[in-house]
Amino acid sequence: MNTQQQFPDRNRSNTSNVLTERELEVLELAGRGLSKKGIAQSLGISSGTVKWHLANSYHKLGAGGREEALRKAREQLLIESTAICRICACAMAARRIPLAA
Repeated sequence: MNTQQQFPDRNRSNTSNVLTERELEVLELAGRGLSKKGIAQSLGISSGTVKWHLANSYHKLGAGGREEALRKAREQLLIESTAICRICACAMAARRIPLAA
């Protein structure tokens, strides 16, 4: 029995365009603002492999690039949503900025 059929997760559809766990990991890290090189170092894989996983993810999500793929993945609840800085587009999920009194 196929593991995905037995244990479906993350609200994925049962099509050939289902993202693999590695593609989801790469997208999650990209969504946190990491570069291809940063993602590669985090996962212990080459930058070329990261590029491959991103390209596959873009294709499966029907996206033309990183930002569109991340938006679609967040909309489909495939990856966690993070706050993005409007000035430099860095991920601010781990930052807590105190409000001025």
